[in-house]
Amino acid sequence: MKEELLKYYREHGPMTEIKTMQHMVSDIPKDIPTIVTYVQNILLHQHWRTAYGVEVSEERLREPLIWSFTDKLVFLNNRGFRHVSDRKNHEEKMIGICRDFSVVAAALCREAGIPARVRCGFATYFEPGKYTDHWVLEYWNEEQQRWVMVDAQLDELQQNALQITFDPLDVGETDFINGPKAWIMCRTGKADPDLFGIFQWWGYQYLRCNLILDANSLLKMPMQPWDMWEGYKDLPMEKWTEADYAVMDELAALALAIDDDFEAFAEFVSSNDNIRVPDDLSKVRQHE
Repeated sequence: MKEELLKYYREHGPMTEIKTMQHMVSDIPKDIPTIVTYVQNILLHQHWRTAYGVEVSEERLREPLIWSFTDKLVFLNNRGFRHVSDRKNHEEKMIGICRDFSVVAAALCREAGIPARVRCGFATYFEPGKYTDHWVLEYWNEEQQRWVMVDAQLDELQQNALQITFDPLDVGETDFINGPKAWIMCRTGKADPDLFGIFQWWGYQYLRCNLILDANSLLKMPMQPWDMWEGYKDLPMEKWTEADYAVMDELAALALAIDDDFEAFAEFVSSNDNIRVPDDLSKVRQHE
């Protein structure tokens, strides 16, 4: 792997940088199992809360709207956390979704000097026969010289409930399909697009959502699924032309080849206002 690419992913981006509360992430060990434990110490998944016996107010369900790790640390500090290693009751944890588990994991990896990136795509282990919207962490394993996927959300309770048979610290390529790969699988007829999505949203509308989210995440801007901005993420697909689909095809191909030609991918995304997250985040609309 090119050292400059690993250096890029070793450094923080806007969503993982720590502007304050540095004491809460001091002395993060260069150890993935410990980092995952820290993530699970501070976050409780919104849609799994009842499995832990936790009931929360409607106001608390807005906590996943907090984008950045810095702002999450401020929130957690106000709830009594002094360090991410603190172990508290589930009720005290911050409510998040899979994106938040992965962003926090990436932030802690980078604090420990581990190259890391957040991936948006689809998991095959939530609903049999379906590809369900999900996010994971990817970190560079120096010893094995490869990117390893980690599902930081899957604690023991969830592993048992889902009857997980693989190691969540080394998720297989058939267990999680990243957004670009999923798009190409469907465009080439290797998979049924109607099997990709979540809740009431399935098909190409969700495939394009996760392709765009993953592309921006690879440039260290991991947004939430409901975040909308002007461009392809916001344009109803019934208005798309074949040229629009071709742009997505090219985006997916460049994203899959990112480790070989990062510059081409970055240039394609950064120069296309219909794809990239606006520099002015006030232009992003947060839909719950």
